[in-house]
Amino acid sequence: MKLFVSLIATTLSLFAIEPLVTPQWLDAHKNDSTLRIVEVSEADLYAKEHIPHAMNTQIGQWRFDNGTFLSIRPVEQIEAEISRLGIDEKSDVVLYAPINEPKDLLKASYIYWALQYHGVKNVALLDGGLEAWKNAKFALEQTETNVKATSFKAKIDSAKIADLGYVKNHIGKLPMIDARPADMYLGVTPTPTVKRNGHISGGMSYSWNYSVDKAYILKSKIMLENVFKEGYGLDKNKEVIVYCTGGLETSFNYFVLSGVLGYKNVRLYDASMKEWGNREDTPMGQYRYEMFSK
Repeated sequence: MKLFVSLIATTLSLFAIEPLVTPQWLDAHKNDSTLRIVEVSEADLYAKEHIPHAMNTQIGQWRFDNGTFLSIRPVEQIEAEISRLGIDEKSDVVLYAPINEPKDLLKASYIYWALQYHGVKNVALLDGGLEAWKNAKFALEQTETNVKATSFKAKIDSAKIADLGYVKNHIGKLPMIDARPADMYLGVTPTPTVKRNGHISGGMSYSWNYSVDKAYILKSKIMLENVFKEGYGLDKNKEVIVYCTGGLETSFNYFVLSGVLGYKNVRLYDASMKEWGNREDTPMGQYRYEMFSK
């Protein structure tokens, strides 16, 4: 009997939350005991209206200025925030944002990556954010949600991050994708806060916003599959590095590749061009699109 129960538990654990959920799914599951809903916004927006049972977090709880660029906070600070939100390693987590500008969505996708990097595997984004929920005419509330804090301890997945040395050592060996707008990738338009124009040598250009429509609804999965398989020649079983200006834009490419499309090994270069492009010892490409081939 114990073996039977164990097998059932193991089987159920294989059915993780989908990485992208609809407002209809979230409304049907919002009372699930294992589900944690998290709004990524400033406190005043959260207080104005939010999805029932949603907790609130701000991007500043996840990133800090290390003196050169913004990067993920120290692990003990991330553990404290995850614990405050009532999340543990078995939780299903749905993140969403009131998307008033593109960066609002990117803050949510960055936290999607940060949670997975720290060992929370079952994480999703709400397709279209708060506006999609409102368009579906589902209930909102103003009451602050309170949940029991956990004692979360991170299990860092080092395969989800790349640093300067790792990127340098894998130029020409691994595909790399730049999530910035194409003009910044090419170097015809300067990237604010980055001294040198252009991209990491050998990097390919795919601006993160190509994956969503004007309402921030994800485009067809079939189309996205074809883009990265046929257009970029990526293999789901092989490693890819994603980067941008400073970690936010590329987190959405991480979400699409690793989450929606199921690529097995996607590394996010958190420091990105704010580190790479402000050094003199890093190889850069400029004025041309590049494709990876090996």
